[in-house]
Amino acid sequence: MPIGTISSNVSLAGISIQSLITREAEGQISQAVDLPAGKAGTLTTRTSDTVGEATLGTGHGIATGNVVDVYWDGGVRYGVTVGTVSGNIVPLTDTGDGDNLPAQGTDLVISKQVTINTDFDGDDAVMFAVHSTKRSHVDFQDSGGLSLEAVDLPTNEVWWWAEGTGESNPLSGNAVDRVKASNGSIEAATLKIGVLYESVL
Repeated sequence: MPIGTISSNVSLAGISIQSLITREAEGQISQAVDLPAGKAGTLTTRTSDTVGEATLGTGHGIATGNVVDVYWDGGVRYGVTVGTVSGNIVPLTDTGDGDNLPAQGTDLVISKQVTINTDFDGDDAVMFAVHSTKRSHVDFQDSGGLSLEAVDLPTNEVWWWAEGTGESNPLSGNAVDRVKASNGSIEAATLKIGVLYESVL
């Protein structure tokens, strides 16, 4: 049967700690997806906590109706539907979730969401891990588009869970149907998702 491991090496306050978590289950899923670079810009108009306009560079490629994630230093607003684009002006409508928009004049990175087809029942998961080479955002959704868990991933840090660690499974509930992901950097990124699960009940 497939085996998953999560290892940790800690150097802190003059001591070293090593840890190895190993789990075994019948099924496994793996995804490695390229996330296109985001587009740099500025929040040039802030109408409210959730509405504003961003000014991006020429050739930004963001179109009317696109669903995007909006990043800035210290925050992210995800699942935002773009209003009617006019040249380099990209309207951010009263949609999405996450943090309130930052102060007018704040530098932004705006990225179109990528949909990853990843079907598994979180209740059956024994271990999972998510990693990106750049700051990224991942939103695990059910078949109706309901967000089950949304995570802001720092560059090269791993978000993970394993059964039996004393932490509740963040993906319990409805089955995962898809992952909406985006890149918070102006450089391309690679996102990896690994899941170990019980396929026999």
